[in-house]
Amino acid sequence: MTCAIEISHLFFKYDEFKMDDVSLSLHVGEQKAIVGLNGSGKTTLFKLILGLLEPISGDIFVFDRKVTRDNLWEVRQKVGFLFQNPDDQLFAPTVWEDVAFGPRNLGLSEEEVSERVEWALDRVGMSKFTNRPVNQLSHGQAKRVALAGIIAMRPSILVLDEPFSGLDFKMVHTMIDIIQKLRQEGISILFTTHDRFFIENWSDSVAVIEDGRIIYDGPTKDAIRRKELADTVGDWNYLQEQIISYRSHMLE
Repeated sequence: MTCAIEISHLFFKYDEFKMDDVSLSLHVGEQKAIVGLNGSGKTTLFKLILGLLEPISGDIFVFDRKVTRDNLWEVRQKVGFLFQNPDDQLFAPTVWEDVAFGPRNLGLSEEEVSERVEWALDRVGMSKFTNRPVNQLSHGQAKRVALAGIIAMRPSILVLDEPFSGLDFKMVHTMIDIIQKLRQEGISILFTTHDRFFIENWSDSVAVIEDGRIIYDGPTKDAIRRKELADTVGDWNYLQEQIISYRSHMLE
């Protein structure tokens, strides 16, 4: 099976934190969850894939091409990265200008840029906000605009850092619908989450990272029975039992 991303024996160290012998694959068309406690290395791994950090040793391949300093621009056109906090991603005065930034950097004509911006904003349901200052958006709106800026570049891979954090139920449903439609078009997706619901219902496979090491990587149907996952996101059945017990006690 062809790999969209392949990481081989990666080693990285920063102060006291290190990632040691990390190997991981995201197959074309796959949706993979990266799970780990805060500080385990999830975001660091994403930054390494994007070339925002450079490994000490090991290799990262995007569609069989090794990521190097010389081809980072090409890699970043293929891999769209959604930050956990959209405020780290939006910087232009208006929604339209922010989404247009990436396509313009591709050297496209203004006509093509406009078409991509309109298409991307329509896909995320933000067409009515083209002239809105980005600092006047709600968190959920900002997240959708950040995603629009990514898909306007027409990437083949989406790397999403906690895409549902800080969103209410309605906005979570909206984001899932947007991303699922993109996946149906063949985009491969790598995402982090702390939520067992998204692991069980929104991933084909799961990699568990602990202190900079991959301690499990396999199909979701096997992962949900593994101790490594329960230690990271909790035992959902146990939590439900505790909630039921608490409610029963309150009604007595």
